[in-house]
Amino acid sequence: MVRCSVFAITMASLLLSATAFLPSPAPPAFRLRPPAGRCTPAVLRMSTDDAGKDKPKPGAKVPDAITQTDNSAKRQQNAQLRAKLANADEPEAVRQMRLKREAEEAAAEAAAVEDAKKRAKEGNFVSGQANREAKLVEAYEAAGGKKGQAGGGEMEEAPPRDIRETFRKMQGSERRKRVDEEELLHQSLVDSPPVADCGDAIAAFLNSNLKEELGKIAVRYNKELAELFGKRNSFQNGAYAIPEASVITIDNKGMALSLRIIETGFFGNSKESTDTIRVDFPQPCNDADAVKGALIDMLRGCGLVRATAKVLKMDGVGSKGWSIPNNLFLNEIPCRSVIREWFYRDACDAVQVALLDDQLMNETRGRIRIECVPPEINPEMDTFRVGTMLELVRELALRIAVVMEKRVKICIQGPLGEGFFTGTPLMLSGMRPVLEGMDWKSRPGEMYEGLLVEDTVNRRTGEVFNLGNPEGRVSFGEVGADSCADEDEVFIVIAPQSMTGASVFEPLASMVQAAKGRPFLCINPRLKDKPSSGAVMQVGGRAQRIEFANSFRDIFHFRLLYKGSTFMFPITGALRYNMANSPFWTVFKREAWTDDEGKEQEHYEPKAVYEKEPTSVQITEALSSSKD
Repeated sequence: MVRCSVFAITMASLLLSATAFLPSPAPPAFRLRPPAGRCTPAVLRMSTDDAGKDKPKPGAKVPDAITQTDNSAKRQQNAQLRAKLANADEPEAVRQMRLKREAEEAAAEAAAVEDAKKRAKEGNFVSGQANREAKLVEAYEAAGGKKGQAGGGEMEEAPPRDIRETFRKMQGSERRKRVDEEELLHQSLVDSPPVADCGDAIAAFLNSNLKEELGKIAVRYNKELAELFGKRNSFQNGAYAIPEASVITIDNKGMALSLRIIETGFFGNSKESTDTIRVDFPQPCNDADAVKGALIDMLRGCGLVRATAKVLKMDGVGSKGWSIPNNLFLNEIPCRSVIREWFYRDACDAVQVALLDDQLMNETRGRIRIECVPPEINPEMDTFRVGTMLELVRELALRIAVVMEKRVKICIQGPLGEGFFTGTPLMLSGMRPVLEGMDWKSRPGEMYEGLLVEDTVNRRTGEVFNLGNPEGRVSFGEVGADSCADEDEVFIVIAPQSMTGASVFEPLASMVQAAKGRPFLCINPRLKDKPSSGAVMQVGGRAQRIEFANSFRDIFHFRLLYKGSTFMFPITGALRYNMANSPFWTVFKREAWTDDEGKEQEHYEPKAVYEKEPTSVQITEALSSSKD
């Protein structure tokens, strides 16, 4: 007995210890229940035997009636989910909504099945877009529209759509008045009559608009009057005043002025008189544009910056190269071709005048710069278009090579950095192949046959489709001293810029030094430091880099002014300078209105003229002041 009990106890303990190593049984089905008194949507019942229930039923695949895609598997998943939800506790309102939705889906599926069978029988397998367009046509005809022409023919095929016109419609260009192409064509024309032919018109304008300013000019630029003015006002300020003056005659050396003088005594008694003096221009003026420039310099010397804009826009006197054409609407991307061509011509005129100016080339050692940044070619905006930039470069190269008969080399910087951190700025990545593959009209029989020096090669196939001409005038290269050949006469560098971790200063400076004073044109350069780790573009050598960046002289500048950001909307004005037809830094304010026909229009009104590039404070003052 004792032995049997011990044996039984031993066997029981072994069985209990063995069960500890066996896998635990599957938990029973459970259900999540909400707290009492609270109504929640139905929850999904989870069970260990779900794998054997609600299996998808085999059936024919049914493509969707609109998108022509096979979504049978998705429908089976939805049916499986609904079956699980039906077994769960759900409020009555939720159940009614579910049943209604299931009925609608069942009806739509039945209609799709019938439509698919019908199309399969007819062999009418169309794309989803064509099917939708056909349904729209049917709806139009059902509403009373006519199909085709009056004779009952088929519907006319719609003409192919231009994606550019579609974008312009999205931007609201249909509501805007188009730019005057004739004005764009002749805007840069230099048409300045001699002083003898326009002197009376200039005098009449000054006498009606700038009498008070003429009095201040007389006091500052007539030496004898300035001394008398200082003596009379030394004891009592305002004892000798010249409130206004008027022009009697004007010639190429200066103008005769009639002054209205008010003398005030110690006890307040005043006496009014007139006098006549002569004021000479800073330098002789042979035409109307030169007279306007002299008047602007004199007004600026008196601190009358706001009055300079009045002289600049003098009606009917001098050229209009200083102005910006109306209705450009530069926030439309892409711009119309006539607007882009106006920018190209304007920049080309500035480059041609600069290259012919030997004094400028000697002063700058050939270092000149173009800053032309409407939204399309602004490297700081996501609206930058490589094609527009390269069109500008091509026009500049053709003007230099064909018109001025000089050999030009166009350079784009290569990868910067070292090792794993080698890279190229995003806007310049892939630009070189596009530049070489452009239509230069240099093939046999074309307008500029033999213009390119290098062979034009298809980079995908390696095929040479345009043989180079060693005697050509346009060649390509990278930024660096090795690209400077002895036969090159002008260099063009497209948007040189540093990047995080690498500076463009070293290759660009070495190339400028290798050019040895030959004209070196940078287009939209970005030479500011981008401080990076590893002592890259840090304090060391910064003064040298800043001095190098400032050594380039502006010959053309156009940029839009925005309200507190660099985004392309809203445009508040523009800053323009062109040494060819507008040798002033002019601040313009954009004015928009709607005409009687409901068309939107815009005009750039000059507000101030500066000798050098104005600061941000000066620009803000010019745009914000309400006084003309």
